[in-house]
Amino acid sequence: MPATSTTRKPARPYKEFPLFAHPNGQWAKKIKGKQWYFGKWEDHESALQRYLDEIDDIQAGRDPRRQGIELVPDAVTVADMCNLFLAAMDVKRGAGEITTRHFLDCTNSCKTVIAHFGRRVAASTLKASDFAALRKAFPPTWGPAKTGTEIQRMRSAFKWAAESEVIPSMPNFGPNFKRPAKRIIRLARQERQAEHGTLDFTAQQLRTLLENTNGWLRACILIAINSGFGNADCGRLKVNHIDFDDGWYDLPRRKTGISRRFHLWQETRDAIHEAMQLRPIAKDEADDALCFLTSHGRPVWWETESGRSCDNIAKSFLKLCKKCKMYKPGRNFYSLRRTFETVGGNSKDQVAVNYSMGHEDESMAAVYRQGIDDQRLIDVAEHVRQWLWTRKCNECGETQFSVADEWTCASCDKDNPVDAG
Repeated sequence: MPATSTTRKPARPYKEFPLFAHPNGQWAKKIKGKQWYFGKWEDHESALQRYLDEIDDIQAGRDPRRQGIELVPDAVTVADMCNLFLAAMDVKRGAGEITTRHFLDCTNSCKTVIAHFGRRVAASTLKASDFAALRKAFPPTWGPAKTGTEIQRMRSAFKWAAESEVIPSMPNFGPNFKRPAKRIIRLARQERQAEHGTLDFTAQQLRTLLENTNGWLRACILIAINSGFGNADCGRLKVNHIDFDDGWYDLPRRKTGISRRFHLWQETRDAIHEAMQLRPIAKDEADDALCFLTSHGRPVWWETESGRSCDNIAKSFLKLCKKCKMYKPGRNFYSLRRTFETVGGNSKDQVAVNYSMGHEDESMAAVYRQGIDDQRLIDVAEHVRQWLWTRKCNECGETQFSVADEWTCASCDKDNPVDAG
């Protein structure tokens, strides 16, 4: 019976019922600022079912009643596809083919896809306009690099589904659901540098950081600027990974499996020895072989069972940078790796720099190259060492190499506890 001015609106069938009785005779709900109607008062169960079928799409900014979204019975939904994709990725994670971090990134990307399209939408019915709307819904805080990475992971999920015959074929992503052009990423990086400056450190800044810390953090800073080590590299470093007599590290980079060999300065080896002498007993016997442990006997970087990283290096380094007034957005412990790449490149032996950092080289030269002479790796490490500890006298302006915190200029015989290098 149509509602009239004298018709009494029914109460909700039960307390948790999500709809309210609108005076026009239908069950309704206001979603994202718009009133939606789901069915007549007389049939609240059908109204509820329609609400459940459509709410995900409405929340994602899609109108299932106008845009022709197909809720195909028995079809593979977006949620089904993402769950199957993640199950396959979990198998790869268990086999060591991908890292836990990559698996978690894939999980978050899939959650974004499901939240936008809804759980009940058939994956095979998505069109170019749907993917364009997905990209438009990305948070405005995402820069071009982040946007490109997310798009690539999302496309990979659909590609896996098509190749695994979970869906009939690859969807048409359209011209807008692609990685941003490299030119756009470069321009964004240049704009960020213009606003905040570069993310590397000067030699004087690094000396200041080293002078204001000790123990395992000082050792981590030294090995990072010596070789381009990252947070996880430092956290996983074991005593048997280093030849302390000759100073060599020779293991594939865990992230890529690429060969990696570099030469450690004596100062770096001494700092590692010192940190190991000060470390407490490991809480877990499996961590006893690690070079660096916190005061609580835990690794300075470790992955939890859920795949999250507990990064004491990042936290301690951030505090140190703020203490030394060197903090800026985007600059972190990994910036030491950026600094090594930048300074090491000035040695004019990029091949040796890449080998030290474990970078992949896809050139034809890398296919034919059967190895690299150790002296080239020593030269790169020494180039960075000379850069780090070559100081400039405040009095006469002469430069001089000195590892000591306080030094005397050989030219003017003046003590220079603070230098202008």
